[in-house]
Amino acid sequence: MKAKKYIGISLIIIGVSIITAALGMKYWAYKRQQAMINAFQKTIQQADTKDSSSEEKSSDKKPPALNQGAIGIMIIPKINLNVAIGEGVDMDTLKYAVGHFPGTGQPGKPGNFCVAGHRSYTYSEYFNRLNEVTSGDEIIIKTKKGEYKYKVYNSFVVEPSQVSVLNPTKDAELTLVTCTPIRVASHRLIVKARLE
Repeated sequence: MKAKKYIGISLIIIGVSIITAALGMKYWAYKRQQAMINAFQKTIQQADTKDSSSEEKSSDKKPPALNQGAIGIMIIPKINLNVAIGEGVDMDTLKYAVGHFPGTGQPGKPGNFCVAGHRSYTYSEYFNRLNEVTSGDEIIIKTKKGEYKYKVYNSFVVEPSQVSVLNPTKDAELTLVTCTPIRVASHRLIVKARLE
């Protein structure tokens, strides 16, 4: 009888520990994400302040570094997403942001600007609702060089081996990549958009 009691208490403690750890990871990811967005917005404000001051000589000064690795902010109004974009698609970047595939295009310029994001219930749930984005929806990318609006024209599912979705394009395009379905992650959901 005592053994069953101790086993029951142990299972409760393990369950509480797992829930606490999951909530802790989610909270830490949220705080890190907010720090990236705030640092990026501060960088834009500093750049605007310098641009508005004609007296100031900026040729001998280095531009302020982007804290936390943010290169921009992605906004998808349809799914209430406002997320920092990090450089790279490594695990550490994708824990706290969506990531730009190195070697792919840049926002607002001709080429294929490719961004990956996780779908997860623990952390990095930025693309959890990406399947709700459909043709005609707007995606906004804010960078230090300006704000760019893309319009979605297609979404589809591919095998993980179909990396041709990352190929360069002549026009300014945006490609979003995430795993699907959630939890199983056997395929990749692709959302394609063009610069307006």
